[in-house]
Amino acid sequence: MRLRLAGRLFFTAVIAALGLGGCTYGIVSGRRVNLQQAGQINSDVQELRERYFKADVPIVVMDRAQAHLAMARLVTRSTDTLAFQRAEVVGVLTGLYPPGTNLQSQTIKTLSAQRVGFYDPETRQLVLLVSESHRSLWSGIKSFFGAHNRQQEAMVAHELTHALQDQYFDYENAQNRISNNEDRLLALRALVEGDAMLVAYGYTAGLIDAETVRALLANIDAVKLFDLESTAAPEALRDSLMFQYNQGTRFVCEAYLRGGWSAVNMLYRNPPQSTREVLDPTVYFAHSAPPVTITPAGWEQVLSGWREVGQDTYGELLLRVILARYGNARAAELARGWRGDRMAALQGGGATTVVWIIAMSDDASAAALAGAYEPILARNALAPHYVEHRGAAVLAFIGPGALEWRALAPSVWRASAIGAAPSGQPTAGRI
Repeated sequence: MRLRLAGRLFFTAVIAALGLGGCTYGIVSGRRVNLQQAGQINSDVQELRERYFKADVPIVVMDRAQAHLAMARLVTRSTDTLAFQRAEVVGVLTGLYPPGTNLQSQTIKTLSAQRVGFYDPETRQLVLLVSESHRSLWSGIKSFFGAHNRQQEAMVAHELTHALQDQYFDYENAQNRISNNEDRLLALRALVEGDAMLVAYGYTAGLIDAETVRALLANIDAVKLFDLESTAAPEALRDSLMFQYNQGTRFVCEAYLRGGWSAVNMLYRNPPQSTREVLDPTVYFAHSAPPVTITPAGWEQVLSGWREVGQDTYGELLLRVILARYGNARAAELARGWRGDRMAALQGGGATTVVWIIAMSDDASAAALAGAYEPILARNALAPHYVEHRGAAVLAFIGPGALEWRALAPSVWRASAIGAAPSGQPTAGRI
């Protein structure tokens, strides 16, 4: 498919072309929008994506303060303050977040800082920021384009793709239907962002075909997505964003090479269920290996007075983040053995205890993970903990409830359902 750009461009830092940093002029001048230019991008996106808008997408211009409030509304709409606070507590206990993390404010700040515009699925409007010169989270990206307005055009193409996704695939409601499973949510968001990234790259290249997709795949690692020195975002938040844009693009490109846009569209009918499937697309496309289903239970008989306040699944990506945060050089290799996990957060006496079961590929990978994770919890030193593995599964208690590990571990192993039940003798960690 060929648009108005002549010739073919090799990979030229397409993420920089998304306009997620730098000066914002060209389409927006002050608070005025160049409607002719915006209309041309709108037309090009429809041609590139082979989908046509069912309804117009209004463009509104906001200053940075207004956009920050709009972003805060979108973030808190799907996750309330209490849920953020619980995720912080659990994340600090498990080693995902550093102590002192304010997950809600840092999420809003990070998402606001990285953008000069975004699609608002609640109002179904494209929001563009008043043109200004600023340094943002993305300002460390090297741009190969001569004009900043070209960057903004690609950003608009990216965000208009989100509008198409909303109209055809109802992706916002699809996200909202995922509860208590961060892993599955990240996998879906990777699909959404990867789709939009491919369109934005196609916009800069002037076409989308197998050759341009292969060029994108071959060079995407050369792009530095974040200016790491300028952001105080926790590694988990930062790496989750990188995953959505980088690995999500790889995943969608793989689908495109297998069957064009029809294959990509099919992904929304059967989206990836885990970050593992996005990190290794062959798991999704060739092996069809959904995550192991785990139902943790058995603490009620031991921890009287404690109540469950939530569950979650971290997945391969966030397990890797935890291991890497503490300098484990084998983080990616160890996390690659992940096959499923489930954690329950318990509250009692004003404290939190996490019961976490992780299913691994085999006994050896479970033993290796348990051996690597126990020292991480020991270094964290924020709460009592206990780690053991039994067969291909790892069990961890983190928090005051871990002091009851002698009775708690057998009870949880007995009552929990872990896909194919693990076997073998436990290998204990220490409190």
